[in-house]
Amino acid sequence: MTSDQHLLSLIRSGDREAFDRLFRKWYPPLVAYAGHFLPREDAEDVVQDIMFAMWKNASSTFISGTLGSYLHSAVRNRCLNLLDRELLKNRYHSAVRQSVLDSSAGDAYSSFSELSSRLSEVLATLPEEQRAAFVKSRSEGLKYEEIARDGGVSVKTVEYRISKALRALRLALAEWTNN
Repeated sequence: MTSDQHLLSLIRSGDREAFDRLFRKWYPPLVAYAGHFLPREDAEDVVQDIMFAMWKNASSTFISGTLGSYLHSAVRNRCLNLLDRELLKNRYHSAVRQSVLDSSAGDAYSSFSELSSRLSEVLATLPEEQRAAFVKSRSEGLKYEEIARDGGVSVKTVEYRISKALRALRLALAEWTNN
């Protein structure tokens, strides 16, 4: 009987000291092996879980080959399961994130499109002088003095026309500004 088989038979009978010896023997190489798949901290967690499960289920665990190959297989399988779970989680989060972004972008574009359309409708209902003063100020970026000079009116008249246009727009677009 090899030393691993002997230790395993002692563990099956509940020998804590035999488990400690087996743990100290296999822990470092198994952590190194798991480290090929996972970060060090995760590798240590995997090996500790495997060793705990072996202690807990020693009497019912059947090992057909060597203990070393059994432990390496258990560690590899656990690491691969964790990696698969992490990959699945990342894919899910990525899909949800993209869905939210797509939804938000679509909603924002739709809202912007509706607002832009409503703005055009309201501007079309304004008197020509108000609409022209507003468009020159907001769209073309002209100063009130420039608009007044171009229109042959006073700056006060331009201020009044833009003020009236803004009031009409505020009332007509209240549903977008009261969020």
